[in-house]
Amino acid sequence: MDIQNINALSQSAKISRQNSTDSHSTEFQTYLDAFSEKPVHNDSNPVKPSGNIHEVQTVQFVNMVSPREAVAEKVGSVLDLFERYSQDLSNPNKTLKDIEPALLTMKHAADDLYKDKNVQGDKSHSLTQLINNLQVAASVEYFKFQRGDYI
Repeated sequence: MDIQNINALSQSAKISRQNSTDSHSTEFQTYLDAFSEKPVHNDSNPVKPSGNIHEVQTVQFVNMVSPREAVAEKVGSVLDLFERYSQDLSNPNKTLKDIEPALLTMKHAADDLYKDKNVQGDKSHSLTQLINNLQVAASVEYFKFQRGDYI
């Protein structure tokens, strides 16, 4: 497209805007001119826009995480709980009474992860199998702990 044609179209639009007799159009142009960098030269009082035109509404950021990523993060946190439980068992300064809350937290987290609706969809996926194994291991550890195997 030729630049001269663009300038001609711009001039044409400006002329048609000046010739417009529609009150809504001139009111809009007045508001537009009030916010533009060039000052409006009117003999009457300048028009000041009403309302909250200057305020910009903020939009909250929504973290879009895929369901698989969310499940993977939960698996990581459950694995961390298993690690802490293992370290507590190997620590001679910790009593079984000190270890029990970590075990309960680990079991509840594994159960919640197993019941998560995002996990139930694909039974053949390796992440689903890992979650199933975590839930079984947590249940077995809980059962062994309650039975007294560590006394």
